[in-house]
Amino acid sequence: MTEPRYDAVIHAPNRLQICAMLAAVDSMELSRVRESLGVSDSVLSKHLKVLEGAGYVEVTKARGAS
Repeated sequence: MTEPRYDAVIHAPNRLQICAMLAAVDSMELSRVRESLGVSDSVLSKHLKVLEGAGYVEVTKARGAS
């Protein structure tokens, strides 16, 4: 059996909250995530880039979005 390990990417508090929110749904609008966390667009964007780079989330643009 493999020992659980600490992953600094996912265990940062905001990133862990993002993953917990997204685990129960197929997708979620960024505005909803931002409002739930109470962070700015730039802070959310930074965390999502890290999570996406590590393969934890996939960020896509909504159809019709500019």
